[in-house]
Amino acid sequence: MAERVLNVVWIVLGLAIVAVAPRYTIMTANGPGGGLVPMLAGLVVACCGFLLLLRPSESAPVEWPSRNGWLRIAAILAGLAAITLLMPRLGFVLTVIPIVAVLIQVVERKSWWSALLTSVIATLAIYFLFTRLLASALPRGPLSF
Repeated sequence: MAERVLNVVWIVLGLAIVAVAPRYTIMTANGPGGGLVPMLAGLVVACCGFLLLLRPSESAPVEWPSRNGWLRIAAILAGLAAITLLMPRLGFVLTVIPIVAVLIQVVERKSWWSALLTSVIATLAIYFLFTRLLASALPRGPLSF
């Protein structure tokens, strides 16, 4: 039963994304607008939820995460909330590097050195991809990057 409820949640979530996406312009005279990718993603989520709903239900009991698993989930949600709150003030790089480093250390149980190195490399690669290759603006912090 829980599986069926979750499948309906995916359908509703996907349709909600599709409903909100046109607020960001689907197409412009110059090509795709900011709402095209969210609309397509919402359609994919809704369709996958529908296909999962059609699949025969397995009678296996639901296995909920352990206490440690719930703590990891909470850490990820807290990290996402922190990025949302801090990025406009500190910018992309200064916000993402420490939060991702903490998440890698807490969720993946890597050493601090490994987590920090991975975080710096991944964040700078994403920054380069968006600012240079895709010519997109990312929030700048007090250090102008």
